[in-house]
Amino acid sequence: MNGFASQIISGTPVWAWGILATLVVLGLQQLRARTIRRHIVLIAPVAFLFVGLLSAGRGASGFAAWALALLTAAALTFLVWKPTAGARYDAAIDRLHVPGSVVPMLLMLTIFLFNYAINVVLAVNPSLRGELVWQVGPALILGVLSGIFIGRAATLFRMNRSANGLVAA
Repeated sequence: MNGFASQIISGTPVWAWGILATLVVLGLQQLRARTIRRHIVLIAPVAFLFVGLLSAGRGASGFAAWALALLTAAALTFLVWKPTAGARYDAAIDRLHVPGSVVPMLLMLTIFLFNYAINVVLAVNPSLRGELVWQVGPALILGVLSGIFIGRAATLFRMNRSANGLVAA
């Protein structure tokens, strides 16, 4: 490993590795089918909403871009895409039967790694913090990713309101 990469890895706080490990474990759990309470699907997206709020704090322009991208992606995911892929609601036990999916792990790891990369770049070159493109560009990408995550969770959460517990994928 070259010096720059080892310097970045050794300079990464221990808690960041803990978060990464937790996300991998949570993502692996999502790979298998499970029966859960509806509110469980909201936990990770809401947590990433708070992460996004912290990350979007790179200026008013960054926050506005993040919020607009998040709301747009969440609405499109919830109203148009409706990604449930075989999930069903069982009213008798008030639970969701959710098939295994790699999507939550991909979204969680992408958001984490993108945030990590942004923070590395800004640590190496702090003057970029003042650049509008570094305030808005990453915020847009993180907003879209978080919006998809939230829209997917909201689609699953509202499944009990559909006539037969199924929502088109």
